[in-house]
Amino acid sequence: MLSTYLIAPSLNSLFITGLLLLLILVIIITNLKEITRLAPLKKVALLSILTIAIGVHGLIHLGVEKEYNFNPYKWI
Repeated sequence: MLSTYLIAPSLNSLFITGLLLLLILVIIITNLKEITRLAPLKKVALLSILTIAIGVHGLIHLGVEKEYNFNPYKWI
């Protein structure tokens, strides 16, 4: 079922950004001590970049749900 969806570039980008966000989360968790020692301005910059990445991923979800009626919550 999933292989029929992964032919569209927007779905591929959704999948790739999801994997990258998961990788970022793992890196943040494994380096939490170093992140807590960052200067406040660097923490804000890191949080801003993470927020942009999550927002872009959400926008891709919106487009994919509208165009292909693709909702992963239906799999649960």
